[in-house]
Amino acid sequence: MLTRRSLVIFAGLLAITAFMLLISLSPATVVAQSPTPAATPVPPVAVLKVLAVPGNASLPGAITTTFEYITDTVVGKAKTTSAQYTSGGSNVPINVPVVLQVSAADPKNAGKATWSLTKPMDSKATITGTMTAKFTPDVVGAYMISVRLTNEAGVNSANQYAFFNAGTYIGYTAGNCKQCHPEQSVEWAKTAHATIFTKELDNLVDGPSGTATHYSESCARCHTTGYYVPPFGVGSGGYFDAKAKANWTFPTQKQINDAYDKKGPSNWENAPAEVKNMANIQCEVCHGPAAQHVKNGAKVMDASFANGACDQCHGGGGHHIKSLEIKASKHTTGESFESIFGPARQACVRCHSAEAFATFLKNPKNQAAWSNEEGAVGCATCHDPHSEANMFQLRVVGKPVEVGFAVTKDVGLSAVCYTCHWSRRDIKVDTATIKANGTPGYSHYSSAGELLSDLGGYTYDQTLPNSPHGLMVGTAPMPNTAAAGTFLFSKADDKKGNVPGSCVACHMYPGVSDAKDPNFMKVGEHSFNTSSADGKLDFGASCKSCHGDVKDFNLKAKADYDGNGKVEGVQDEVKGLLMAVWKGLEDKGWKKSDHSPYGTAPANADAKQKAAFYNFRMLYGVMWVADASGNISGGNEGKAAAIHNFKRSVALLQLSIKDLTGALPTGMADGSK
Repeated sequence: MLTRRSLVIFAGLLAITAFMLLISLSPATVVAQSPTPAATPVPPVAVLKVLAVPGNASLPGAITTTFEYITDTVVGKAKTTSAQYTSGGSNVPINVPVVLQVSAADPKNAGKATWSLTKPMDSKATITGTMTAKFTPDVVGAYMISVRLTNEAGVNSANQYAFFNAGTYIGYTAGNCKQCHPEQSVEWAKTAHATIFTKELDNLVDGPSGTATHYSESCARCHTTGYYVPPFGVGSGGYFDAKAKANWTFPTQKQINDAYDKKGPSNWENAPAEVKNMANIQCEVCHGPAAQHVKNGAKVMDASFANGACDQCHGGGGHHIKSLEIKASKHTTGESFESIFGPARQACVRCHSAEAFATFLKNPKNQAAWSNEEGAVGCATCHDPHSEANMFQLRVVGKPVEVGFAVTKDVGLSAVCYTCHWSRRDIKVDTATIKANGTPGYSHYSSAGELLSDLGGYTYDQTLPNSPHGLMVGTAPMPNTAAAGTFLFSKADDKKGNVPGSCVACHMYPGVSDAKDPNFMKVGEHSFNTSSADGKLDFGASCKSCHGDVKDFNLKAKADYDGNGKVEGVQDEVKGLLMAVWKGLEDKGWKKSDHSPYGTAPANADAKQKAAFYNFRMLYGVMWVADASGNISGGNEGKAAAIHNFKRSVALLQLSIKDLTGALPTGMADGSK
């Protein structure tokens, strides 16, 4: 039995328990314990690309079929694997696959792709694939692709779209292209594109040198229009359709040799009109099928400065590898070409996209006339596909266009390089100019044009020494050591050769020839690289005639120019001087920045500091960047300047140090005289 005291205690405990329970259920406590609202899921951003299908059966993404052809009537038919290339354009032939790819702008917020195809009513085409998809337009008409990404949270991206016109070929002659496009037609007719198939059929390309033909119908894949091996391209009106309609058999190699030796009839003259109409590299190879454009006035023709049209043939393999080489070039891989465009960058676009460069050359003094569309620097930047006015169809030869310094000599094939690779500032940098500049005066990082012309930099009104590279390299035709009596950078019919200029002579020297070498197609020629991407190889083949067998561009200097107590390589000496100049600027309050102009000046920065920064910025080259941790480092560190003009680079940096500090440090050999 409970006592009175026990009952009182029990009642008290019940009251305390009830009070604690009441507190736990109070509104304030309930709010505090409620779950935090989930953040709104961020939708992914889809990026859609139309892929150019490679004309090389060994490359990823190639679409291939087996092809039988005849080289000799005795041996009989041969077989090969033929790649069915496409340009990646919007005007496409029927019965040829179109390939697209979608990706997430942010790889951390990716997702699954959902594709849809809108097509003509009588089309049976379907689209298949995941992140890479493919469809084959089967009838003439308009097609639309849409795609979206759905991430793990179930959130969709906005739809992305691609539009295509599928049509049939008509041919240059039947289409009478010259009626509406006389200027382009006249210029195209002068190019090798217009006659390559015509000449090869009678061995007029190799024949004059006494060489038996190597030519067969497998070679014609890049020398005809609409060359798609059945079942691809059937009904598109291309080369194979024309050949079937005329019941024509491609000549054997004996017939081709006999035509050149006049032992047999001309294969070209005896070819049927249907085949001639689709022969050679015509307008439709790059711009897409034109039958509907010609017959109905349909505005379907495609024009693009992208490399896809050129890649169809110039990336085919064998000795057609220019498009494969350029994939290793900074012109293709450099991010700046994808980020510098639009009206806000109007002064910059002339050298950051092919279309902008072409429009700049038409009207070089009027920035407003330049296209500011986004685009990489590729084949059609340097080469004009419609014009044979200059060697190798280059847009510029001899003298660069609208540069800020006087080029007093013919720089030959390198003129197109000089036109962009200069510091983008007037060459006369004086104290008044620097003082008037509200922000630190700075040079563009690509100053090769001036350095190779013995110009550039803030000279402090002194006459500077210069290395002989610009004076000597590339100023005469270069003999081809691989074939006596011929010249590098020369057309076959030009026995005297051409002046390559210093850029072409060094950066486009014949590259590694061994296909098993990891640097094959990665250095020299159209890669423009003189060093491998991993920095393990300095490709010194072009240096040999003057410097011997160069394995390292960091050739030993003649003195200790940076004052560190050691005589080092020329690149190390220039780097040491650059660091000395930067330390002098840092001591006066300058700070690194991870974006242009890559240096922040203190409010009281004077003309001396700005002059020193100008020289530092010009000679450093590609500047430092911030890594994932925010540390700012890297860049070219003067390596290019040390090669282009070592003496001038040393002089400019030492004069900057003198002006900043009053004298050269003890032990620093004076190279400014």
